[in-house]
Parts: sequence; C-alpha cells; structure tokens
Amino acid sequence: MTKNQLFRKVPPKNVVIKVLNVFGLEGFDDQRYFSRKDLDSIKCVQNMNLHIKPILADFYLPCKSRTYLNDLTTKNVITILRQIVRLYNYNIISREKYIKGDKFIIYQLTPNEDKRYRQITIENIKENRKACIVSFD
Repeated sequence: MTKNQLFRKVPPKNVVIKVLNVFGLEGFDDQRYFSRKDLDSIKCVQNMNLHIKPILADFYLPCKSRTYLNDLTTKNVITILRQIVRLYNYNIISREKYIKGDKFIIYQLTPNEDKRYRQITIENIKENRKACIVSFD
C-alpha cells in the first residue's frame, strides 16, 4: 500500500534528520540558509550517494526511485529534500540573492505554518483581530 504518489511508506523522522545532516542542517529547527555552492563545498551529493541513497530507495516507489535517486546532482538532492520534509509539514523556500554581481539561489527550511507565507482567510482575520473591515453603505 502506498502512502502517496512518491513513497511506499513515510520515512521515519530519524531518516529525515540524517538527510538534513547531509545538507549541513542540524534538525527541523535549523533556520540557516544554504546555496548550491554550499552543498558542493560540503560534498552533499557524494554523501547522498554513499549514505542516504540506499536508505531512501526502500521508501520511494520503484518508478520514482529510478527517477529521483539515479544520477544525483545538487538540483536533484534539493528536490529530494523538498519531497521528504513536505511529509513532516515543512517547506524549502528559495530566494534569489546577489553577491558582488553574481546571482545565487538560497534555500531555507521553514515550517508550513510560518506566518510570512500563510494565506489570508476570514478565519485568520477573526483570529488576529488586527484587520479592519470597512463597508460602504
């Protein structure tokens, strides 16, 4: 029985933390930014191939395992990280940053309920009571 379109079963939290450690993050509460250049310097792709790929192959569906776990690049490993942390209600947010005229994409692990990215709904307005409703009669 499959869990969703990608996984046979949900990877346990300790496996997800091992994946986060390969990215240089200490856990789900780590708010550090990282870029592809940072991942190259800590040899993230090589560590994923050696240590994490065999573990993750057990959790992915076979057809998705062939798609995502073969020929790993920095772009692929970020995609894998996004897929795994989504199961635990987290996101990887990307932003562009310019350093000395060079453009980099930086990534950060954030919880889904982060207020900066929450959609405004009537329930949120009632919760916060900071909004003012104006009616024109």
